[in-house]
Amino acid sequence: MPAPDYQGGSRSRSSSVSSTCTLGREEPPVVDLFEDEVIDLTRDDGIQLYNDPGRPRGFVHSSAGVIRHGDLIEIREIQMGNHFIDFLHVKSTSTVQGQAIIRGVPFVRTTAMRGKLPKKPNELCMFLHQQIEDGSAVREPLLVEINPRSVIRKRKLVVTNAIYPHHNPHIQPRRDARQQSAIRQSGWLVCRWKMTVLFTLRGRQTKPEEEIIERIRWDEVTEPAYRVSNDVLRNQWRGGRVKGGSWSPVSESEGVTVCLDEACEQDAGRTRRYTLFDAFSGAGGVSRGAQSAGFKVAYAVDKEATVWQTYKANFPEAKLFEMPIDEVVRVMGHVRANILHLSPPCQFFSPAHTIAAAHDDENIFALFACSELIRRVKPRLITLEETFGLTFERHQIFFRALIQQLTQFGYSVRWRVVRLCTWGSSQDRKRLILLAAGPGEELPTFPEATHSDGTDGLKPFRTVRRAIERIRPGDDLHNLETVRQFESPRVARDPSGEYLAGTITTGGGGLYYPDGTRNFTLRELASLQGFPLDYKFLGDVTSIKRQIGNAFPPNTVKVLYNHLRNWLLRQDGVAPHWEHEDAVTVEDDTSSAVHAGGIMANESIAIIADEDVEMCEMIDLT
Repeated sequence: MPAPDYQGGSRSRSSSVSSTCTLGREEPPVVDLFEDEVIDLTRDDGIQLYNDPGRPRGFVHSSAGVIRHGDLIEIREIQMGNHFIDFLHVKSTSTVQGQAIIRGVPFVRTTAMRGKLPKKPNELCMFLHQQIEDGSAVREPLLVEINPRSVIRKRKLVVTNAIYPHHNPHIQPRRDARQQSAIRQSGWLVCRWKMTVLFTLRGRQTKPEEEIIERIRWDEVTEPAYRVSNDVLRNQWRGGRVKGGSWSPVSESEGVTVCLDEACEQDAGRTRRYTLFDAFSGAGGVSRGAQSAGFKVAYAVDKEATVWQTYKANFPEAKLFEMPIDEVVRVMGHVRANILHLSPPCQFFSPAHTIAAAHDDENIFALFACSELIRRVKPRLITLEETFGLTFERHQIFFRALIQQLTQFGYSVRWRVVRLCTWGSSQDRKRLILLAAGPGEELPTFPEATHSDGTDGLKPFRTVRRAIERIRPGDDLHNLETVRQFESPRVARDPSGEYLAGTITTGGGGLYYPDGTRNFTLRELASLQGFPLDYKFLGDVTSIKRQIGNAFPPNTVKVLYNHLRNWLLRQDGVAPHWEHEDAVTVEDDTSSAVHAGGIMANESIAIIADEDVEMCEMIDLT
């Protein structure tokens, strides 16, 4: 397990932007995220940034000799954001108004990656910045322009997708300081990684929106001697794959049958499922969303006894480890899953957490305990959901160490802060979402937004009204007799319920019914959190509120895992096939979901009662 890196190398630079928070709210309005990667284009760092390398032509002279297109040059230190650039891969050389210039792609030593990559001698990471325009279009990576006077020397570069230490000849023990210095200055360099920052421009500053640390792909390696197939990398890490998913009804009782026939592979999309290991499962929000997307929930682990009965009631076929992460890795034996989900306790990293609490050390330990679980399960893909406060400057040592827990095993990683309502949540809530792909696997993209304010052709946001309109008096956990009624009604934001809710927390979040007369019932809170109406919750009121508040909204998870399932099927060359495990029925809305308050279902409206509530279409029968 990597230790938190406070410096990220021999040089460090503190951020000039401080994080702020508001007491009493889990997710207040936020200052800049990803502060490490902000570049001020007005600051004189001796660099100019360009998208276009121009037409490669000629050469330029420097103290290191003739510099041409394709050379790797070591340069005098240049700073981009909080990173120090030591190398440039030359893309163009030219003379403009008598001044020779060099433009190229920057490279950073892994020892200067601020703890996100393992520190290895003479290993480099390509460092790319790509501007997002018009919402999604990504321009070519920015190039750095320098004067030839900044060149120190030319270096030999090997680009490979092989696992470290292959092709690095300098991995020998007991070298003295003089030998190590000579290797650093003149030994050949190896690049296996690239970091990409996707940004928009805010004035003259870059505003990072998404970050990626990715292994060099096999098709990016130009020299065959340094290229390794994805199948070999995958086999070295986890022992191969079963196309279409490692679970089937037959495999549970008769063992796995491997079929090499093309028609059989195509049929795998009908009979097989990808498996999920849900770590820190809680009441099962991720498990429910993944199951709805067609995954087989195989394993789960959570140490909190108050969630065990709820989880087992909803996933009786899954193996639930009722213990902490550090214990499960000692007792679980040989376990494999196609996807591992991680949702470590997030209270310590929340923007609203400003005072030390009793469980802070425990929460930090849980974050780092994931490393051994990854090593044991060896999933093809990993998903992680956390509070976006983990990206704040004060938590960067933990965030960087989390990233290195993945990259140390060769996982490619991408992360961004997602507004969950754009994936169908009824809450206007932001969460940090991370995707990782193991050796030999292609790194998935994030799903496109499915919901919006309705102006761009997407589905309208799933409002409070839409989330709770199917609830009926007498439904489980919907007791209007015992729910708290307000003596003095609260301010009604919108009695119709046509708005997005705030964040549901473990105490209910201070949310109340749209007309301001009462609290939400437990079932209403569960529906606002994206759980289907038939989802079972066991425990007392306080426990159930915590189970609901701690969950990753299942309907949001379904959007993410639908995308990941289709991604895996495409990678496996298997034709996607979908058969929903639950029948879709049509119900007649003849009873109201609520008492007074204005959210009344018209008797002439029929709603398709699928668990994925945001997919429901209202049909006017009049």
